[in-house]
Amino acid sequence: MTADGDVYWGQSKMLDMHMLVELVEKEAVKVPQPEIHIRADATTDYKNVGKVIAAINRGGVIKVGFITEPDHGVRGTR
Repeated sequence: MTADGDVYWGQSKMLDMHMLVELVEKEAVKVPQPEIHIRADATTDYKNVGKVIAAINRGGVIKVGFITEPDHGVRGTR
């Protein structure tokens, strides 16, 4: 997810949440069911992340993970 709330599946931009749900539904029937990983810009609104999680749940995937990156001291020293 971008800071503006744009959602991508790999390199493809999702035009709406319905498009995302359709892609998730195709993944949900796989055995074993894959985990979907979300990577969002640090400034993305939580409500946008929540909408993506809801779309994933509607699509039938149970496991959702978050990809994060370490701070690397960018925000100050520890």
